[in-house]
Amino acid sequence: MITIKHLLIFKEVARVKSMSKAAKNLYISQPSISQKIQEIEEYYHIKLFQRYSKSLGISEEGEIFLSYANKILDQLEEMDEIFFNAKDNITIKIGATLTVGSTIMPELIKQMKNKNPKIDFQIIVDNTQYIENLLLENKLDIAIVEGDINNDNIIKESIIPDQLVFVVNSKHPLASNQLINVKELSQYPFIAREKGSGTRAKFDQFMNRYKISYHISWTCHSWDSIKHAAINDEGITMISIHLIEKEIKSGLLTILNVDNWDCHRMFSVCYHKDKALNDNTQFILQECKNYIHCPIFQYIDKHKPY
Repeated sequence: MITIKHLLIFKEVARVKSMSKAAKNLYISQPSISQKIQEIEEYYHIKLFQRYSKSLGISEEGEIFLSYANKILDQLEEMDEIFFNAKDNITIKIGATLTVGSTIMPELIKQMKNKNPKIDFQIIVDNTQYIENLLLENKLDIAIVEGDINNDNIIKESIIPDQLVFVVNSKHPLASNQLINVKELSQYPFIAREKGSGTRAKFDQFMNRYKISYHISWTCHSWDSIKHAAINDEGITMISIHLIEKEIKSGLLTILNVDNWDCHRMFSVCYHKDKALNDNTQFILQECKNYIHCPIFQYIDKHKPY
């Protein structure tokens, strides 16, 4: 008989691709881990892993088994949530990328708390790559991201428009130019997000597409750091217009009109395709889709210097 313990052990081995690491993480001896994996393989007459010298690779049968294991464990977690927490607050884990977490997330969470005070929200804000990994590991119920997620195991629905723009200090040499050739950008230093950020990926793709060499003088994990550096004329940065409403309206920063640059994108709500969506999760999904945010698109169009 295959038990929940078998599934939990198999899932952890599949995640870390090592029985010794799984044993350490689960506080179980390695022989016990190996035995449980062997019991599954013998019970179903399948091979879950390909054994390599230093790691394990999950087999095709193992991938199918993992999909079923995730569904069963998700349903078990949902059952526990319903029956153990029926009279208490329900905790929903929501992930957000840094742009989303710095702009729409606080207001969105406040709206949802007002409508459903029984839900206890646990928010994790980090870059796109990290949030994607948490979704794949079933450590998040839902996430809202601005970066590209193309994993087939994650369902992604667009909800809110966004636009990436190049900005500089309003006294920067390029600030008064009506139209800037992309090659002119290479003459100045850049302030950028770290690797793994959705915005950094867009920046690298654009510069590489036009074969433009560029120097990054500041690499920041925080949008506040990036904005302060740009305001202090440390370089050019690419940033979401949702993040610079006050700075644009106050004249601290200026948007550059760069030739051939037009990056409209969408903030998206994401969840694992095998996620069991209970009533509370469905409520949050719908609130995300219904959320209305008023960005500064119209303000920018009205005040363009060209």
